[in-house]
Parts: sequence; structure tokens; C-alpha cells
Amino acid sequence: MKRLQQALRERLTPGRFAHVAGVVKTAESLARLYGADPHKAILAAWLHDYYREASEDELTHLAQDVGMALPEGPAVTWHGPICAARMKRDFAVDDEEVKFAVAYHTVGHAVMPLLARILYVADAIEPTRRYPGVEDLRTLAQQDLTLALARTADDSIRYLLSRNEEIALATVAMRNEAYREYRTCNRSTI
Repeated sequence: MKRLQQALRERLTPGRFAHVAGVVKTAESLARLYGADPHKAILAAWLHDYYREASEDELTHLAQDVGMALPEGPAVTWHGPICAARMKRDFAVDDEEVKFAVAYHTVGHAVMPLLARILYVADAIEPTRRYPGVEDLRTLAQQDLTLALARTADDSIRYLLSRNEEIALATVAMRNEAYREYRTCNRSTI
């Protein structure tokens, strides 16, 4: 893990590294709270933004190098799926839960297992994040991870709408499924 941290420190800007370290801390805390493997949460958090600052050309090369088709959507969302596809080769990590969490930490997926939920929410609420409503999300994440997942997706969708940017259908599907699950489990409306 120390080598991965050093590689990240060398690869990322100080601000992005601080973000990743914040995600690690937050993901570990949420994993312990919700009964996920904290070691997997820590590993997924350290890996999630490894290629985040790579150029579109570098990401294209990294994907082609492992025979991967480029992901759909804007290049800014490619770093997770590409990291997941390269995880065994680049980091000797062959854990499907970690791969899934890293692959879908940006846009989500209609079916989000526990570790993926934790990483998605931790990425949005870690201590260096500053945006309207983040404190409410931090509080909610301590009470109900499913509702926090849905509300985090809501915030992401609102942000993308405000910038007239593309919204991944996977994000909408994840949001809808999380609200459906929350309503079913709580037998209430929101």
C-alpha cells in the first residue's frame, strides 16, 4: 500500500492527492459502519482516481493497451473503468468487488453492491469537498447509505444539468434504484 500511495503522490497534483486521502478515510469509516471489508474500501479508495489526471490520449492508450474499448461518455469519466481494467496488470489486484467499485465510482450503476456504494458516496463527501449540501450528505451517510447514494446522485445530476453536460443513464438508473430500494425497505415515501 505504501508503494501505491507513493505512486499516487508522484502522479497526482497535491489537491487531488488530498482528495484521494480524504476518500480513503471516509470509505474506511463507512465500511466499518455498514459492515463492508475496510481493507477493500481502503484499497478501492486509493485506486479510484489513479488515472484521473491522465489526458484523453493517455487514457486511450491505457485502454487500448489492455484491449479495452473506450467507455461511453465524456473522457473525464473514463479513469475508473480503465483503472479497473488495468488493476490486475498494474497493481496486482484481482478482486472483483474492488474492480467494480473503482469502475463505477464516477457514474454509478443500476445495481450497486455495498463496496461500490461506499466508494461512490465517500468520493462525494470526503473532507475536502465543499459544495452546497455536502454537510447534509455527510450526516445522511452516517444514517442511511442507500438514501445517501440516491441523494448524492441527485446532486450530481443537478450539477451536470446546471452546466448543460451529459448525464450518464447509469447515474439515473442508480438513483432510481436506490430510491426504490429505500422506499421498499422503509415502506414510506420521501
